[in-house]
Amino acid sequence: MYKWGDLRLYPEACEVSYQGNTLRLYPKEYELLKLFFDYPKRVLSPSFIIDCLWSFDSIPSESAIRTHIKGLRRKLKDAGAEDVIQTVHGLGYRLKPLPKETKQSDSSLSPMLLKLLALHEIEYVIVDKSFMILEVSPSVKNFSDYPWDVAIGREVTLAFPELIGLESTLLEILENQKERFDIKGIARSKNSLRPDYINIYAMTEPTTEHSSQRLLLLLEDSSEKMIWKQQVVQQENESYLLIGEPFKS
Repeated sequence: MYKWGDLRLYPEACEVSYQGNTLRLYPKEYELLKLFFDYPKRVLSPSFIIDCLWSFDSIPSESAIRTHIKGLRRKLKDAGAEDVIQTVHGLGYRLKPLPKETKQSDSSLSPMLLKLLALHEIEYVIVDKSFMILEVSPSVKNFSDYPWDVAIGREVTLAFPELIGLESTLLEILENQKERFDIKGIARSKNSLRPDYINIYAMTEPTTEHSSQRLLLLLEDSSEKMIWKQQVVQQENESYLLIGEPFKS
């Protein structure tokens, strides 16, 4: 079963319900909604949707995709489930992220910082000088290719091997010799539960409750930005080839 708030999709029965009421969807509308549930953190371009849901001999136009999206949205809205599917202009469509519930009492971070991180949909890991995990945010496992290693008492490099070889730089941050360190555009293995790309920001996390400083690792979903950059580069390359073609003749 897939869930989005009070919306439910049952693959075994090919049924969709909202607050217990069954929605009457056309087959393509059902398949389209299931595709969004299969890739909840990804922006789906019209071409990607076409490749997933249509055969080679019946390829629809992008305007037809917009029509299917519009029909699905209307039925969801009529059932009371509004704003389920968002338009990302120039890129495609995505499942709207649900508000995250942050249990402030379970975190040593300040309530103000927790609210700021939740606002920007940023997860975090706190480690000590030995790079052992002390604390994690509830959904940070979705940012690791090795989620079983995202656990208190484990070395952070097991969960995020991108940090291997950067230990000296991270220690410099802890010793206030360096302000921060960023790693951007890290690709994740293909998994519908994970972002396609993430950014990692490392900085000190001084507290009044601890005698020594701790390292705060912030993790951000950068999939939308990276996919947009890739499309821009592709368009630039295609434009270059078109401009350069007359000079070859």
